[in-house]
Amino acid sequence: MKHPTFSRLCLPICILLATSVLSGCPTLPTSGPSLKTVSTMPTQPVVEPQPEAELPKVEIIDLNDAVSMRLAQANAPQSLTDLADGRASNPDAIGMGDVLEITLWESSPAVLFGGAINSMGAGSAQTVKLPEQMVGANGTVSIPFLGSLNVRGKTPEQVQQQIIAGLRRKANQPQALVRVVQNNSANATVIRAGKSVRMPLTSHRERVLDAVAAVGGVESGVQDISLQLTRGNQVRAVALERITAEPTQNIVLRSGDVLTMQSNPLSFTALGAVGKNQTVNFAAKGMNLSEALGTVGGLLDRRSDARGVFVFRYQPLTSLSADEQITWRNQGYSDHMSIPVVYRINLMEPHSLFWLQRFAMQDKDVIYVANAPASELQKFLQLLFSPVVSGVNSIESLTN
Repeated sequence: MKHPTFSRLCLPICILLATSVLSGCPTLPTSGPSLKTVSTMPTQPVVEPQPEAELPKVEIIDLNDAVSMRLAQANAPQSLTDLADGRASNPDAIGMGDVLEITLWESSPAVLFGGAINSMGAGSAQTVKLPEQMVGANGTVSIPFLGSLNVRGKTPEQVQQQIIAGLRRKANQPQALVRVVQNNSANATVIRAGKSVRMPLTSHRERVLDAVAAVGGVESGVQDISLQLTRGNQVRAVALERITAEPTQNIVLRSGDVLTMQSNPLSFTALGAVGKNQTVNFAAKGMNLSEALGTVGGLLDRRSDARGVFVFRYQPLTSLSADEQITWRNQGYSDHMSIPVVYRINLMEPHSLFWLQRFAMQDKDVIYVANAPASELQKFLQLLFSPVVSGVNSIESLTN
């Protein structure tokens, strides 16, 4: 049997609290915008360019098979293997700026470089060591009785044979020894924060990881380092962790290569109805959206709207499709500008689980999962009736 005091007080208190809640709380507490709010954000209108037109607000893109495939192709990890095309440079070849030491021999009796002749008419072999010479801009060095000799691109052994052939009709059984005493042409530059070196390349065929060792290794974890290799007008960036795991990525360096060690920890932020709102660091080799959601505990069953998973990011205008680029340019954007883009994922679609695996996370991405409408109703009922139940319990305690 209900307590008479409870019967008399319950209805007025409920009416009073409901009135105060509805009038004083126009919105319920929430962790962010709803699915409808995000989906109706101002987007770029397709209109003719106008001088005073307002710039577009945001680009909302629904993730599907076509979009996920395009993103996967655009964000495919770079590789160093295509630079190892079998045309490895010859580090033994002499180049401009190299310093050579040249030594000449002539058998006795030496007739070109001179030599002492004894009473029996025999003489000793004569050795001439030329002053060290730097290979000039025209690729030549000067040799007595031969003049300027082009040595660029030749090995020391080839230069020796060239000298011997030139002196054979002028000297008695000539011999030559050519040695590179200072290598200024066959070098790779290795750059790391706080330290940089020019690493000479030898016939050992130094590789990418040799360059990492030459600069003193890494200061932070291997997973946070990416290596950028610049070769001519080609640039590739690959995670160091991948190079250590895949021998084919550890390619032979060439003269003129520039290897830059980049230590930029990547991160994304998860907000809304996920297991844990936090900022998460991820390795330089990358992470896809399914891994990112798993890292933060996935979606909350009682709160999340599986149709309202969003990824907010700034990305270059040139990364959009051709039609989208035209629309943004008509609104005043140029190629060097980044635009705000929201990717919308509906996890109620079975194929979305494959889309998540193709979707590569980028640095400073924000994942947001909207609350389900039922969650908003549950919060309203809890906010409405929790004070009533608490107040009735207090009244019952007082009457008892």
